[in-house]
Amino acid sequence: MLHKPRLLDYFKIHFIVILYAFTAILGNASQANALSIVFFRCVITAISLIGILYVSKKSMQVSSRVLWIWIINGFFISLHWLLFFGAAKVSTVAMCLAGLSTQTFWTSILEPIAKKTKVAMIEILLGILVIVALVIIFSVQQAQWLGLLMGIGAGFFGALFSVINGNFTHSHDPKLITAYEMISAGVMTGVVWAFGAWHGTAGYVPVGLDWLWISILALVCTVYAYTETIHLYKVFSVFSINLVITLEPVYGILLAVFIFGSKEMMSTGFYWGTALLVLTVLAHPFLVKKETSQ
Repeated sequence: MLHKPRLLDYFKIHFIVILYAFTAILGNASQANALSIVFFRCVITAISLIGILYVSKKSMQVSSRVLWIWIINGFFISLHWLLFFGAAKVSTVAMCLAGLSTQTFWTSILEPIAKKTKVAMIEILLGILVIVALVIIFSVQQAQWLGLLMGIGAGFFGALFSVINGNFTHSHDPKLITAYEMISAGVMTGVVWAFGAWHGTAGYVPVGLDWLWISILALVCTVYAYTETIHLYKVFSVFSINLVITLEPVYGILLAVFIFGSKEMMSTGFYWGTALLVLTVLAHPFLVKKETSQ
């Protein structure tokens, strides 16, 4: 059962989304490839969280059933991040974030299935609006279709692991959930990473400032932001949180243009599509309130 959200919770989720918006920028700033970024992000995060749990003297014991679910979810998280950072590498931060915004649509389908409840028509309609916005974006930025498709894939796996985590937030410590999922994601990506590193492939070993960007991704955008997002599932539905996360492209695009300049400037149609995403987010709480009051 969800608790009533406080004003602080609303500010917190938007602050977290701003941090998430930085992830594509940090990944793009790093010279390392997407696989290396994800692998080292997972390793640093896992070590940090295990240390926090150890110092706070919290048990890491969980049932084998729950552990296996978290291991599988760690695999979904690794796919989400690989597609996410890969999209930013092959196209632009803006296209990556635009594709990621479909996470709302995927959540509107997956969450009712997981909870065995009826799909809310208003959430489906809002999800469709997101798709319409993406069609607008794609129609004017066809040259970057691969980045958009990878971003959409990242949105699907983002919705999937979010829905799964939403089932455990009331019964388990978010730091414990994240620790096991990062261990799982780290092992799975590490196997592939080791193969590339062994053959000396370029971009497999971070250098210089890469370590700073990846450390920020791990400590700020994961240890804090990711675990805090899981905690907020106690007061918001997964769909509500993912709908706010739809604002990530807006924050990210503004930050990318400021940091990377003309490289991130897009066509007018792209911004019309992004504007539709924003309106969808703003309309959600009012439409849901109206539907539940009827």
